[in-house]
Amino acid sequence: MLTYHMAMNQIESALKHIHDESGLHYIEPSLKAEFDVLQKAHDAIHEFMYLAPLCFPTDDKHEVGWENKSAFLLYHWEVFNHAHRSSFEALCTQYNVAFILLRTTLELLLKGAFWECLSHGRFRNSSPILDNSSEGKQIKHRLRIVFEASPSVENELEQVSAGIFDKLGHMIEKRSFRPPVKTIVQQLDHWGIFTPINNAAGVVYDKLYSELSADIHVGPDRTDIGRRITSERPELFEQHVLPASLRDYATTLHAIMDVAIVIELNILQDTTQRFESVRLKLSERLNVMEQLELKYSPMRVRELLK
Repeated sequence: MLTYHMAMNQIESALKHIHDESGLHYIEPSLKAEFDVLQKAHDAIHEFMYLAPLCFPTDDKHEVGWENKSAFLLYHWEVFNHAHRSSFEALCTQYNVAFILLRTTLELLLKGAFWECLSHGRFRNSSPILDNSSEGKQIKHRLRIVFEASPSVENELEQVSAGIFDKLGHMIEKRSFRPPVKTIVQQLDHWGIFTPINNAAGVVYDKLYSELSADIHVGPDRTDIGRRITSERPELFEQHVLPASLRDYATTLHAIMDVAIVIELNILQDTTQRFESVRLKLSERLNVMEQLELKYSPMRVRELLK
């Protein structure tokens, strides 16, 4: 039986081993290599997280519940955490892992917006892209069955959008209920969720999602060893800070968080339209978004403040 001191020594030894293997000592040289773009990308993650509670007034005159946006907000939290974890992996020189988590971040974002919209009749009843998709037809057919069995559910979803996950239950995990990401992007675009991004399918699907998929499918040049070969690092089986890969990662993260904020603003735009206090707070963030050099987010804020 281990004594207390023996156990503590083993834990300390394990912690040192984990610390050394994790690559934490690469964080400082990574930051020194690409600080400016990394900082803007990181701060954009926090801007995304900050904007959601900002859009729900909590002053003496108004207290707006978040439940009618809960399907999106459930995914919102996951987007923040995955984006953060992805950035840590990149700083620790685990580039393939970082890019894989980044694609998951983007997919979480798209799924959150998709299920949020489907919870509301104004979107559900105007979904031509889904109507031409076998998976979309399955989803809408199942929802019609639920509404016919219990007519009150339709209004309940308007009030608590996350209820859609309970109503669809295990069906939501079936392949027949999972539209391709391209279909989801096209439908979200039709719903105006990417406003003001022109050619959103090209930006979000063809450029961001499809390019990130190369890391999921791990072609030779998308492995970290492959990156070292192309960067002419001789020590193939040792971790290194690769500035070009780090810059590519940070630029992609920055672009995804720009899209994320646009989606967030469009999902939550009704509170911006209803409450002057929200518009005032949002106007105060405009300068921050511009300093972060986000491309589309400031454009959308200006449109919402008109």
